[in-house]
Amino acid sequence: MQDILELILERIREVADPDKIILFGSRSRGDQDPHSDYDLLVLKSGVSNRRALAQKIYKSLAGIPVSVDIIVETPERVETYREASGFVYREALKGIVVYEKRE
Repeated sequence: MQDILELILERIREVADPDKIILFGSRSRGDQDPHSDYDLLVLKSGVSNRRALAQKIYKSLAGIPVSVDIIVETPERVETYREASGFVYREALKGIVVYEKRE
């Protein structure tokens, strides 16, 4: 698992230069099965087109032998909508920070 996650993170860092990446869902809780996907919240300040950045990330992950679900958000939007947006943000924010940009 760790080698695949490192490869995923490396590719995301190369194309998105994120502020932070949070692993959430079954893989963060340790209750995954061999077919579980990787759920990642990618936080990047100043992103005006989150969908375009997500598409760029998905293209960079071509050839990775596992399913990866990406949510791209700005830290500001997550903070603003963390309570109002329901399950996904709350679940993601319970996850594990697997990458954080150094200042």
